[in-house]
Amino acid sequence: MATNLLSIDPSNRGDHYYLNEEHECYFFYEYTAGQGYAYSLGNQFILNLKKSVLKRGAWGYQYKDQAIAHGAGLLRNALMAAPDLLRNTTVCPIPPSKVATDPEYDDRMSKVVMGACLGTVAEPRDLLAQAVNGTASHAQCSGSRPKPDELAANYRLVPVPPRPIVILVDDVLTTGAHFVAARSVILSQYPDTRVLGMFMARRALPDPSIEFNRP
Repeated sequence: MATNLLSIDPSNRGDHYYLNEEHECYFFYEYTAGQGYAYSLGNQFILNLKKSVLKRGAWGYQYKDQAIAHGAGLLRNALMAAPDLLRNTTVCPIPPSKVATDPEYDDRMSKVVMGACLGTVAEPRDLLAQAVNGTASHAQCSGSRPKPDELAANYRLVPVPPRPIVILVDDVLTTGAHFVAARSVILSQYPDTRVLGMFMARRALPDPSIEFNRP
């Protein structure tokens, strides 16, 4: 199933609190929180992608692996749309909420990145890591979500310079805090780097006019 890469622009940027016009971000699907698998293809994809690793071996976990493969294919197609840039590109997953030694550590986005870059000249790399565990964004109340500076303080940058272009990859773009934090950490050390984000989906906010006009 072909899915086009879409841009965060003035028509939708307001849904992502921390993003502004200097942030270059793209996405494939829209995901609506609070809705189930049947709501949309985007919800089905993201909910499968986010299945807990603690459920490994249980029935249905195979759909997580299928979602990872689908995400890798989407990202690969996007990368191959600009093959001349790939030699100058490092593709990096935004770190998950748990550190690698935690039983709940989920390397789904690292797998998406590795699968997308396989056989290309792009460089897949875990450029960033968390120092200590955080709480997954979807498990936090909106008012308690960490701010970009708080997230950035917990990121550690691998001391090997990236290529001139860094693509940060994550599953769902919500407020934009994680992207802004990761981008700021990279630019603090490598200020001439072009840092952009590619997301499997962006969080879609309900249209209030639908509720207002509902009989």
